[in-house]
Amino acid sequence: MICRNHVDVAEGVQLCARCRMPYCGDCLVVLQGQRYCAVCKGEKLLDVQSGTDAYELRYATLGKRFAALWIDRMIFVGGAVILMVIMFVVMSSDDNNHGEEPLFGILVLAAAFYIGLTVYEALMLAARGQTLGKIALKIKVVRRDGSPISSGQAWGRSVIRAIMVSFLTFINYVPAFATKEKTCVHDLVANTRVVNVE
Repeated sequence: MICRNHVDVAEGVQLCARCRMPYCGDCLVVLQGQRYCAVCKGEKLLDVQSGTDAYELRYATLGKRFAALWIDRMIFVGGAVILMVIMFVVMSSDDNNHGEEPLFGILVLAAAFYIGLTVYEALMLAARGQTLGKIALKIKVVRRDGSPISSGQAWGRSVIRAIMVSFLTFINYVPAFATKEKTCVHDLVANTRVVNVE
């Protein structure tokens, strides 16, 4: 990495905690344990003065998070049910149906549902930090400092959640009951937090 302000400096370059751009040690200041560039330092200080500092974020309750998750799942379940009905109507009208196709169709539909849900969540979070369920409940996924998450964080969070839901559903949510920030395992790995936007 090369410092944005000093193109001849590559040693000791780190990312600003807010804008995620590379800067050398001379261009960064440390506030509350985080490094900020000159522009973001000003924004951070304004946040502190206005009372919207990232360390004062209002974390979403587990109830809101589960309700948003339920809304997102119901959107996909509704679509899956419609597709399943269409699939059975088409297959029942096929005289050459030998009985194995419906089972295969259900497995394909389940896989498509699972993958589609993961892709939907990742794309929505990368675009605006919210899925439709989160928009309805007025909560949002952000970085630990309150800034928008990156596409990598959105995809990583969604994939980790999908893996955890597959095999370790309950373990995924255990940390949320024990931490002030109500972080699940997928939040801890992706370094994200879920906050109220109102």
